[in-house]
Amino acid sequence: MSLFSLLLGIQYASIALMIFICAWITKKWTKPLHGWLFFYSIAVLGNNAGYLGVMLSHTQTETIMALQFSYLFRIWIPYSIFMFTILLCTKRKLHKTLSLLAVLHVTVYILVLFTKYNTLYYRTIDFTQEGLFPHIIHTNGTAHHIYDALILSYALIGLRLLFRSFRNQKNLHKKKRIFFIATAIITDILFYILQLCNVIPGYDITVLGYTIASLFFCIAIFRYDLLETKEIARDIMIDRLSEGIIVTDTEDIIQYLNEPAKLLFPEIKIESDTVPAIIAEAAKQGSHKHISISQKTFAIEKKELIHDEKSYGNLYALIDETEHIALMKEKEQQKIRQIQMKALERQIRMGNETIFAIANAVEARDKNTGKHSWRVSEYSVKIAKELGFTSPQLEQLRKTALLHDIGKIGVPDSILNKPAKLTDEEYKIMKTHTTTGGEILKDFSLIPNVDEGAKFHHERYDGKGYPEGLQGKQIPLNARIIGIADAFDAMTANRIYRKALDLDFVKTELKRCSGSQFDPEMTEILLNLIEEKIINPSETVQKAETSKTID
Repeated sequence: MSLFSLLLGIQYASIALMIFICAWITKKWTKPLHGWLFFYSIAVLGNNAGYLGVMLSHTQTETIMALQFSYLFRIWIPYSIFMFTILLCTKRKLHKTLSLLAVLHVTVYILVLFTKYNTLYYRTIDFTQEGLFPHIIHTNGTAHHIYDALILSYALIGLRLLFRSFRNQKNLHKKKRIFFIATAIITDILFYILQLCNVIPGYDITVLGYTIASLFFCIAIFRYDLLETKEIARDIMIDRLSEGIIVTDTEDIIQYLNEPAKLLFPEIKIESDTVPAIIAEAAKQGSHKHISISQKTFAIEKKELIHDEKSYGNLYALIDETEHIALMKEKEQQKIRQIQMKALERQIRMGNETIFAIANAVEARDKNTGKHSWRVSEYSVKIAKELGFTSPQLEQLRKTALLHDIGKIGVPDSILNKPAKLTDEEYKIMKTHTTTGGEILKDFSLIPNVDEGAKFHHERYDGKGYPEGLQGKQIPLNARIIGIADAFDAMTANRIYRKALDLDFVKTELKRCSGSQFDPEMTEILLNLIEEKIINPSETVQKAETSKTID
């Protein structure tokens, strides 16, 4: 195998490697630092592809065109490395400097692009067929020397910044990152020097150097800085917490303090000091251990910061318990009552689940009106939205509507599922489901006024309803909404004894009963919703069939 074939193979391999690196960076990209690494890698990829064209060219024109394409990317390689290093070591945003240096690099490319019209970059240029492959022989002009000096300046400033960061950095993880970045820059410099020494005549060895340096950059960023501890902590919004927060790395060196923690420990130096012994000791003993700091009492909680199954350090939360403890000492009996209230709340929550279980049981028993309560709740919420109900009010109404027929738990199956018309005595029993439901729900405090929906949804606007014969606005608003939704579903859903009524007929009935059975305002809203197809009985019935239970 000839040296040319070997170098050509290396060139193809370097292009493939840079494509892989660019794709890898894109996948791992999480912050601006990665953006500059991506810029560098794209520049190296374009440079390598252009120089491959140089190696495969046969004429001076082809060679110059390939070289110009290569330079379109090459001029940005040292620029991107320099900006990457500045951002890593200083965190500064040098917008003016960026613009000025960018103009210089663009100027260099313009000189290369129009090289046959000027001698600033290449003073002389010739073409030879001798050597490994046909190539250009040139002597450098003034602009080329200035460009070389600029690249050297980039390298010296970058290495100086990296050396200072390495010396000041106490975190071993970050030291290794800086080491690999410095190695990448040194690699670029060494290969640049080898190119000046013309180690391989006719072959630009910096192309290979840039590729090797890219590997060191990737190791530095993705092996030693995939996510910094500080950023992981901020991802869980520690800046917004009221508790004091201290974040450390895996060696317990402090990386971040939020404002409350800074007020408690103003003397702490970030990335230098470890967690105060008083906090570390309390964390070992658990959150029941309290410590006193600045005349306040704190509970300490320690959480490990884990990302992708890898530990990045710990988070210490300082929870101010001062007022709580003082209150407990002053009012021991109140503490007992609070404990009792919490127990009661748990019982009520359990009662909540029980009530909804009963509602499902009622639906299961009433074969005549399957999923009726679910559909009534859907219609009720849509009507209430037009009335301007808030989200909490809509949720309360939804639950109230779901439970409006809960009183049917006390109605015998023979009456509840009778396929024929009820007798007067049976109808009298059926009507008791309103008062039974009101009694069941009257002490159910988690849903305000939930009993009103069950008790009054059969009241009429003209006062001829039951159980109390309320009239007009005497009927609670939720009950008026549920009442018309209940009647609408009764007419538009299939029953054992009949099919759903025609929608035009239902609308006629709603208009006829407006002001007598139904609140005129609710009637108008419902008719508009039907007209605008916001309420569609057939779709609601079908949707209800896919819902397994009420919840």
